[in-house]
Amino acid sequence: MDTSQPPVAQERDSSLTAAYFERQVARLLIVLYHCGQPVASLIDGETRQIDSLGRLQQFDFWVREPGHLALALLDAYAAEPDTFSDRKQTLQEALDRVLKDCQADTRRVMLPGAPYHLFEDFDRPLSFLTSRALVSDRPSFTRSRSQSHRIILDAAGVKFVQQLFESCPSFAWYRLQCETVAAFFPALEKYDLSAMTYLAPDLTPAMVAAAALVPNIQRRYQRLFGANSHVDL
Repeated sequence: MDTSQPPVAQERDSSLTAAYFERQVARLLIVLYHCGQPVASLIDGETRQIDSLGRLQQFDFWVREPGHLALALLDAYAAEPDTFSDRKQTLQEALDRVLKDCQADTRRVMLPGAPYHLFEDFDRPLSFLTSRALVSDRPSFTRSRSQSHRIILDAAGVKFVQQLFESCPSFAWYRLQCETVAAFFPALEKYDLSAMTYLAPDLTPAMVAAAALVPNIQRRYQRLFGANSHVDL
């Protein structure tokens, strides 16, 4: 037992750790639901499958970091606006959402050690979900370490996430973020997150780890679309 802190402080730290783990597990379930490919069979029912742990971690990063998501989407739009022609409204709605009430900053979940530690370690939450028959973590028998797992959101997990959306309106934020990431993932997965080139030229990974992102998003938004976002900051 750690006796370096008074009992009240130890209890508070334990409570905060438990609360973080619960939010992490809930977010992971929602990410699995939206990141996975739907698969249906007579035996397993409706499931969602992800063939790469690396893909899951990248998807989760964009959900946890709405400011990074906005900056990357703005960068991708600036580089190839024609590829967004049929989704421009969807893009602007996503940007407006993260700018509203400074959500890009207040909603971000930064990991200890950021920007050098970008991806969640999912061993504990996946073990927790597997033990409750919500998720299956299966080997994929590939040579790549990042693709050594096939992660399945089992039928019970799919049903649980659907019930979560129905009974907990507060999770609508994560649902909308996941839908945005899924819609634009082909553009997002082109970015090397170890370099974060979408931050250049005025930002660096070290800078954004400690800075508010909303002012930068707003400036780029105005520069690209010739107007402020549709929300009041």
